[in-house]
Amino acid sequence: MATALLLTGCSPSSPSSPSGSSNAPAKRGGSIAMSLSSAIDTWNPQKALATQSYRVFPQVYASLLRSTPDGKKLLPALASSYKADPAAKTLRFTLNPAAKFSDGKPVTSADVKFSEGLWSKGELYGSYFSSIKSVETPSPRTVVFKLSEPDETLPAILSTANAAIFPDNYGGRTEAAYWKKPVGAGPFVISNEAVGQSISLSRNPHYYRPNLPYLDKVDYKVVADGGQQLLQFQSGALDVVNGVELEAAAQYPKENVVGAPSSGVSVLTMNTKSGPLADVHLRKAIALAIDYRKLVAGGYVGEASVATSLLPQQVPGVTKCPTCTWSTTDLAAAKREVAASDYAGQNLELIVPSDGGPGKLASQALAPMLAQAGVKATVAPLPTSSLIDKLGKGDFQLGMVTYSALAPTPIDPLGFLGATGIVFSQSNPGPADKALAAVHAASSKSAVSTAVHGFEAAANAQDAVIPLAVPNALDAVAGRVQGFVAAPYQAYCADELSIKN
Repeated sequence: MATALLLTGCSPSSPSSPSGSSNAPAKRGGSIAMSLSSAIDTWNPQKALATQSYRVFPQVYASLLRSTPDGKKLLPALASSYKADPAAKTLRFTLNPAAKFSDGKPVTSADVKFSEGLWSKGELYGSYFSSIKSVETPSPRTVVFKLSEPDETLPAILSTANAAIFPDNYGGRTEAAYWKKPVGAGPFVISNEAVGQSISLSRNPHYYRPNLPYLDKVDYKVVADGGQQLLQFQSGALDVVNGVELEAAAQYPKENVVGAPSSGVSVLTMNTKSGPLADVHLRKAIALAIDYRKLVAGGYVGEASVATSLLPQQVPGVTKCPTCTWSTTDLAAAKREVAASDYAGQNLELIVPSDGGPGKLASQALAPMLAQAGVKATVAPLPTSSLIDKLGKGDFQLGMVTYSALAPTPIDPLGFLGATGIVFSQSNPGPADKALAAVHAASSKSAVSTAVHGFEAAANAQDAVIPLAVPNALDAVAGRVQGFVAAPYQAYCADELSIKN
């Protein structure tokens, strides 16, 4: 589960193999097969929670801007240029004349205005766009965002799939019909989908980047089992494994594994509204009982680092809170907190994703740590779709998930945390909302850090969600694939991938 949260702009790169040994000119044609550890949960980026959805979105959708793979630089996309005017509180975009949807219709300012209406009303991610007061369309190729305040964070958000551009009025289709098979302006078009099993994409002949994409087709296969992913990669049935299971990473040839600093964080979330975990003493006991370094070494097989913040550490502006006690282990104190609680020894169910992600092995390592403090927990693996459903309904006690940032700004994770009651823990979202507003209005890096630290301190005091680890982001890429560039925000655009000569 990634929750909203991976950088999705199609980005230019220097074609290279995973080992960096080939710089041959890219050729046009061919197809590749990629794995998804779970099915996408929706085609609507404003409702998507599953990581795998955000791996597919960049192939079908495009946004006004895009980013380099490292997330450090913004580049033109559907907009050929933009200009911020802090005094006038405006952000003006000039649309690329080559920008078209996959049905051949040009992308116009009316499409952008319609799309912004969808973004800002989104239940999960609408807060990302809270600084936009209105959208003006002085010409078909000119769009002006009128802002409530100068917002330096907005362009980064506008490079993500959460800010994808859709046809005005869904291109004349009903909303329901559109989201079944959407039309976008990305490098590929949906040619076939077996829901929950596979997605086939073919080249968009109207893509705005000349001579791209190189590939004719991209086929996604849902392969939930890590062992099956490895076997299919070894047999050549898969060219790319999106999100290699950490415990299986050592079985892949080293030259085929591509990694980048992770923008994600694995967390333990607790239901604070009902059941035993409504007791803050019990929540504190659980936080203190965890041996975070042993968890990383065993549960994450060394393919992670200890989390020092609840917000993803890779995101610019996120630094360690000086007053927080994240990753503190004190078994004696944990036992005292259990004794001070109303906990009567009942079993707690810990739900984890069964179809991918780093939680399965880590959850098995976590349960005996809690037992040492006198807390009983039983691990219950669930398909991602079922896990998300239970979390959303508050029908759980403990949950282990990994959520990731989509854009290189704290706006992204703060907005998600506020919208979900701090990763579905049903705890007070006020500190996240306050920090979100402060970051939107920040005019300096120090102001961003102050806002982030304020949120971290409040979350640390609640002990509703415990950051556990920062798992490595690993993909496996076959030697025949050229142009793959590892990205810390995990999702990438396949427009520059090609098959080696």
